[in-house]
Amino acid sequence: MKRKSTFLIMALVGMFAFSTPAEAQWGSLLNKARKAAGIKTKQEKAVDAEKHRQDSIQEAIRSITPTIPQPAKSGAPIAIKWLNTQIGTWDPVNLEITFNKTYDEGELAGQKVSYKLDPSTGVWTSKKGTNVGQMSNDGTIVSQNLGTIQFDPEKCTITVDGAVVGKTNLKNAYMFDTQIGGFEGHVSPLLVAYTFYGVLISKNMIAEWKDAKLKAEQAARERAERAAKERASRPQSSSNSSSSSNSSREVKLYRGGSQFGELRANGDVYIGGSCKGELRSNGDIYVGGSCKGEIRSNGAIYKGGSQIGEVRSNGDIYERGSKIGEVRSNGAIYRNGSQIGEARNMGDPKKAAVIYFFGFF
Repeated sequence: MKRKSTFLIMALVGMFAFSTPAEAQWGSLLNKARKAAGIKTKQEKAVDAEKHRQDSIQEAIRSITPTIPQPAKSGAPIAIKWLNTQIGTWDPVNLEITFNKTYDEGELAGQKVSYKLDPSTGVWTSKKGTNVGQMSNDGTIVSQNLGTIQFDPEKCTITVDGAVVGKTNLKNAYMFDTQIGGFEGHVSPLLVAYTFYGVLISKNMIAEWKDAKLKAEQAARERAERAAKERASRPQSSSNSSSSSNSSREVKLYRGGSQFGELRANGDVYIGGSCKGELRSNGDIYVGGSCKGEIRSNGAIYKGGSQIGEVRSNGDIYERGSKIGEVRSNGAIYRNGSQIGEARNMGDPKKAAVIYFFGFF
């Protein structure tokens, strides 16, 4: 009986497949018959294929741990970049880093410098046969330039000489919150830590970046102090018309359909009924009474003296070079293609981005 029903359904599909525009009223019957027979359109198949691809990617990402990489069954070499320049590749099958730099002399002269990993010991060996470092699952990394450093497998931070100087994730390496490079595919954060802090970075570079960070923080503090003096010198207006105007410009902040806060006309940011900070007219971002960052006129978002993101003129939001969301003209907030909230009456997408995306509040 089941085979007979299937045959009848297939017959209906075949019959309606050759219908003319005048027989469009049969379209719904055709769709029902097609779905009952389990037949999908090209568009539905494409959607399913893309979902399967995305699910596979996410599953692969979830399987990555901050430990010594093991040989992959397959996979193309992954580019390694310093800032925006490719400097080499990582072979996940042969567990080998190959740099663009070549050997200058000896029997390997002209050949690219490469380091191969022993997955059982974490020892790295150059093409010359020399030991070029080691990494352990507890996070200990023996480096060429920095000596023994510590990678925290839980926080993914890098400690050198007792001080945290950077961090890594499944792709990128950071020094004092500034991205210095990364892999173009997802890998173990321990591998990222070894590649950049175990091979590429020197103590002089850390000192230079630290000095730049301290100078940027000092400059931010000075700007905040100047802004505070300017505000203190301005006359205050307490007219009813001004209060009414301020009230009309208040921005209601929604997430998941429920209001969780508001951005008041004077720049105060309220979350859960409490004032958490202030977005000042000069672009400074205050949290708990201290200047933690700034919004620059070109849309760049800074935190602790380092750029962490960008809000473009069309509302697109970028974090460390990758688009993560958008603020639409109607105030709708989107992350990775899905709406996560709404900033009602929002006139400046940069302020909305700071509240929803960059972890200030």
